[in-house]
Amino acid sequence: MHGSPYPQCLSDLSYIINAAAAAASVRNRQGIFLTCPPARSPTGRRRRRPTPSITTNSSTIIVVALLASLLGASSQLPGVRAAATTSSYSEACDAQYENVETPVELTSGETIVREIEANATQRWTYSTYNLTTMSRNDTDRKLLISLEPCYGSVFLFVRKNIGCHPDPYSCIDLETGKRDASACRRTHFMSVIDGSRDGAPTFFQISLSSTRYFISVYATTNSRYSLTVLDDVGAWPRRGDDGIVNADATQDYKVMLNWAVPTYFPEGVAETSVFYIYAVRLTESDVVTSDVVFLNQGKILNTVCGLANITDRPNDIVGIGQCDTSCNATLTGIENGATYAFNVVAESTSGFKMAYSGVTLQMAWSETSSVSVPARRLLETTGIPLDNKGMQVAGAVLGSVLGMVGMFGMVLLRLSS
Repeated sequence: MHGSPYPQCLSDLSYIINAAAAAASVRNRQGIFLTCPPARSPTGRRRRRPTPSITTNSSTIIVVALLASLLGASSQLPGVRAAATTSSYSEACDAQYENVETPVELTSGETIVREIEANATQRWTYSTYNLTTMSRNDTDRKLLISLEPCYGSVFLFVRKNIGCHPDPYSCIDLETGKRDASACRRTHFMSVIDGSRDGAPTFFQISLSSTRYFISVYATTNSRYSLTVLDDVGAWPRRGDDGIVNADATQDYKVMLNWAVPTYFPEGVAETSVFYIYAVRLTESDVVTSDVVFLNQGKILNTVCGLANITDRPNDIVGIGQCDTSCNATLTGIENGATYAFNVVAESTSGFKMAYSGVTLQMAWSETSSVSVPARRLLETTGIPLDNKGMQVAGAVLGSVLGMVGMFGMVLLRLSS
């Protein structure tokens, strides 16, 4: 095209695609350019075009920008010539800090567990060039990102495609108390950082519309966390009935738990394999400090990572064959007068786990008869925050439906997410 700043070789679509694919295979993401071969030889005959080559020689280079960025290569804007820049895309981003670690590449389905200090940031990248994944329907082509604190409080920041990680320090300052989500730079998706969900897990399912994702994990306190990125989202269990676990005292020293089975979307990728049942005896110092953390930032019982942090094994395992639309499990050895936290973890046939919301129960039992005491349960649904006012204490119940006099039981029941 007359007057076009681009060399003739860029009009050959197959040449551009091959060049962009070659660029995407290079791990050094900055200064990746394509050298175009001459269109004709001195004799006027067209030469055979060689395989596209990668070079960082700024005197003979042009940028393959759009397709290269789609394939995960350099994100530099299109141009005829550009000087070779820094050797690392993280170095090319401004506002570098001492307490920010070097980015590490994640793979789909991999779960990373790391410790992190307060006011520190750990960086991750995720790439996918799987044509089978990218050719799915829009409703099925999703990316799942799960950040679970084992203890402490961590936030997730995600930027797609463009090679600079999100900058948590642009919107969080622990010294001044600043927390302004609107000020977060280079961020497309992020946790709630206003203090209302500190210590809670972050779970994203977003459209898989890019081949590159840049992830920053920031901690407000010394913490440990697990991070999972998954593009085959149908393998992940979605807890049933908003993760509610019901607990009933059936006999002296016995408690029966009930919960709904998980769902999967899209269906047909995986199904539930087993459930792990946990019973944790609590102390007087174990108090609930947040509506969204079960129990608190020091003892988190509504994440798989948190349960693994404070227990060495589950108290029971229930196979999916023992369930229909819901499951039951009876735990024995529950001491009278003690307070326990109970929770359930579902595992899919693909090996992915998700924790339910959990329940605490304290019981004083004087007879083997069961007393049904109504309790108001807290539900965490989309757009509706939990409310501590939903806690209801059911006190002493005198007598039974048969008119027998005496104290059958006293139950204190609290459900929390």
